[in-house]
Amino acid sequence: MTKVIVLSGYGLNCEEETLHAFNHVGIEGNIRHINDLIESPKELEEYQILAVPGGFSYGDDTGSGNAFAQKIKLALWDELQAFISRDTLTIGICNGCQILVNLGLVPALNNYGERDVAVTHNESARYQCRWIDLKINGNSSSPWLKDIETLHVPVAHGEGRFMMDDKTLEQLQSNGQISAQYINDNGEFAKGEFPVNPNGSISDIAAITDKTGRILAMMPHPERGMFTWQRDDYHELKDAAQRGGSDLFEESEGMEIFKNAAKYFS
Repeated sequence: MTKVIVLSGYGLNCEEETLHAFNHVGIEGNIRHINDLIESPKELEEYQILAVPGGFSYGDDTGSGNAFAQKIKLALWDELQAFISRDTLTIGICNGCQILVNLGLVPALNNYGERDVAVTHNESARYQCRWIDLKINGNSSSPWLKDIETLHVPVAHGEGRFMMDDKTLEQLQSNGQISAQYINDNGEFAKGEFPVNPNGSISDIAAITDKTGRILAMMPHPERGMFTWQRDDYHELKDAAQRGGSDLFEESEGMEIFKNAAKYFS
């Protein structure tokens, strides 16, 4: 039986939705406060999937995801290393993405624990909450994104801009570790244009992985776009379906990520 552990605590606030998405695709799991996991670190051995959800851990006071990442590194690093050395999956969404980046779990070009990139303040210097479109890299090895071409999901962050030096960018491109990029309504890369690229992220990067593809860090929220009724264009889709005499699918594109996790262990 595949099981997921979803972290909570200190301002993470999307744990319920994230667990619901996994439950919907048949994966059982638990929400565990980070302090409880620190008290019983062997619990990680019971799970095949680790999910670090979105939120505003520690109020983003020392930089988004930084304080939470340091807490994990100081108290759970050995157990976390053992977890990712197994055939497991890890996902970090929004604040979880920032935490994985600060931990050095992605992109981990040389060693896990070394920070190669930064996720910093939006170019607009404002919090952005809007629906965006993503193109999934066909060269990505990530099981999370298998057979997905595009995603229509929301973002909600003030620090979502991926930044790195040119050499690191070239390595990520060469390795296929840039797993998702922002695109415009025509399906073309945003080329930094606001608001289709909501944060000014270099090369329109919205998500990256480690070299194995099993660790995915993404700024957009698939758990907020898992059902059609959540979408910003729901009424247009509903009207078109009624006019065409067809049924409107319950599930939306964000759910595909969680389905892929279930398929990986099936």
